[in-house]
Amino acid sequence: MTEEQNRVRLPPDEAFSTLGNEIRIRILSELGDADGPLSFSALYDRLEVSDSAQFNYHLDKLLGHFVRKLDDGYALSRPGQRVVEAILSGAVTDDPELDRTGVEDRCSACDRQLEIAWHNGSIELFCTDCQRRWERSWGRVGGPQEAPLGYLGRLPFPPAGLEDRTPSEILQAAYTWTNLELLAVASGLCPRCAATVERELNVCEDHDASEGPCGACGTSYAMRLTASCTNCLYSVGSAAAWGLLPTPELLTFVFDHGINPIAPNSAHRLDQVLNEYDETIHSLEPFRATMTFTTDGNSLHLTVDRSLGIREVA
Repeated sequence: MTEEQNRVRLPPDEAFSTLGNEIRIRILSELGDADGPLSFSALYDRLEVSDSAQFNYHLDKLLGHFVRKLDDGYALSRPGQRVVEAILSGAVTDDPELDRTGVEDRCSACDRQLEIAWHNGSIELFCTDCQRRWERSWGRVGGPQEAPLGYLGRLPFPPAGLEDRTPSEILQAAYTWTNLELLAVASGLCPRCAATVERELNVCEDHDASEGPCGACGTSYAMRLTASCTNCLYSVGSAAAWGLLPTPELLTFVFDHGINPIAPNSAHRLDQVLNEYDETIHSLEPFRATMTFTTDGNSLHLTVDRSLGIREVA
């Protein structure tokens, strides 16, 4: 184990109390912006604090957990880096505005222009003509909330991702960010804290989505995958197909058709494959269902059990 792993964990109340000072946050930010360790005098000059004793007092409060003293100066520890990363991502400070606006991508169902908006830490996706894919939005604060007409789902995306990008570029980046997040979840890994996630396949036994989201389950999918972290607050819900993405069978299929799950120029096509698939439930006990993925006129049929283990490939 590393030296940092061996250190005693700082209680959360003490950690946040330590960070509750403007000078200390500025110290962390300046160390994060530096190319390497900074000497006491170099760090002091960067902050332009008039009282060196006051500066030394606040620096001392950060030492040991957020800041390390090295032979050639001061540097951020791993917890200090995470604090600066959270600040720069805007996740704990920003609440940007991006009202519904059109993008270049078209709806796979009706070919109408798609629209996006930023809300509660996510890019929300809408079709200007189609029925909504989800009756409720589980990701909104206080959710689930009734989803607006045309709602196709949300893509988790930090506020900093909106900077210096056009709406179409924001959507492509959000697709990629979400693909990486769902790849981690499908592999049993929490994308926030790296702990394990518990997955559950929810099956609607009376599913009917012929005229929009099913009245019984509120979605267009008979099978909905949910995942929750065993350590932190992270949770997510998606079409069940996303749980199969790390499998060799589905990965081979999408790669063979020029779709790279982590490449922005493949993002919309991957979304079409994994969200516009066909599903057939054969039996509930034992559970067997087939998901059919189609692209470029070719199809892949994967029959799965309740744990999304693949039982048959065609």
